[in-house]
Amino acid sequence: MSLGSFGKISICWVAITVLGVSGFVLSKNSVDKRRYEDMQIRQRMRKANVGEYEPIGDRRFSG
Repeated sequence: MSLGSFGKISICWVAITVLGVSGFVLSKNSVDKRRYEDMQIRQRMRKANVGEYEPIGDRRFSG
């Protein structure tokens, strides 16, 4: 069975659409994963800065 020009064009459009959507989904998941990791790092940094600190000597610099 031979495909006409319309059939070949339709198959190409389907392939392009599927590849485009799957590429978009993979890219979006990658960006979301990296954003989540960055948010976790910022949250750990905020937790590390909570609390009271004792002064450590005199911090004046002589110049």
